[in-house]
Amino acid sequence: MGRSIAEELYSLAFDLLEAEYGGADLGELLGRARVLVKETDYYISAAVRDARQAGVSWEEVAKGASVSAATARFRWGEVQVMRRLQIRSVERAAARQAPSSIPDARPKEGREAVGRASRQLAAALSQLHQGSGLMIREVAESTELSPSYVSRILSVDRTPSWPVVRQLVQVFRGDPLELRVLWEISQGVPPTPQDFIEAATRLNGVLRGLYLAAGCPSVQEVCEQSNGALVAEAVEEILAGTQVPTWENTGRFVTAVGGHPADIRPQWEAVYSTLLGACDPAPKERPRSASPSGDGSLPDEEW
Repeated sequence: MGRSIAEELYSLAFDLLEAEYGGADLGELLGRARVLVKETDYYISAAVRDARQAGVSWEEVAKGASVSAATARFRWGEVQVMRRLQIRSVERAAARQAPSSIPDARPKEGREAVGRASRQLAAALSQLHQGSGLMIREVAESTELSPSYVSRILSVDRTPSWPVVRQLVQVFRGDPLELRVLWEISQGVPPTPQDFIEAATRLNGVLRGLYLAAGCPSVQEVCEQSNGALVAEAVEEILAGTQVPTWENTGRFVTAVGGHPADIRPQWEAVYSTLLGACDPAPKERPRSASPSGDGSLPDEEW
């Protein structure tokens, strides 16, 4: 969790620096700084949780944070951290659906993501077309589209509507789920999934779509393209969708098949966002009289 948020911090800091060099007014600069400070707080919570998951003791956490062990346990106990990360997930989902109060300093990146998705969508359709063995004329007859229109779609000259994409995929005997998210990215910001199953299915779909666009390389080739960072078992699990991969492996896989990790980050984050949202992080309060110490405070385990 910490690494994922650290990557976001890097992006936010870069935005702030660009705004500073660009002569932005004080309101924008302070607005960006506030977002950076809030994300830093989320990072600290996530980093402590990561350390605790790796077996680091509260005493070691306290030493690293220059606080007492009791304070560390109070600030970054599992309940508190998961609650904060759930709030962050809700905030990020809302930010993706509403105009930001801070002007977007990177509109070019958004346009580039749309362009990349359009090219990958066309490449995936072309791979399906080649595998089908159908001539352009036969595809046109099966879909009631003109041969020239089909040709333009396959050459990235035109990004069609989703019903047309789905129709083509069905004619090619492919899986529409593998291209759905790529098509959504090519149209702009994709919608937010409603539950964990949908989010995980969409993530697996877009990863398989990128794999298809890359020409369905062998598992060994994907491992080689990752410079050995991915093992065969991890690649097989990603393609099968049997497990939700870590962001580290997701980014490696996307890069290995010629994709851009930043374009897929929202899909990966949506999986964990819906997972956190499905949990109830609020602790059940005990009656104050139940405190073993008799002073109304909760024992350390409750923090």
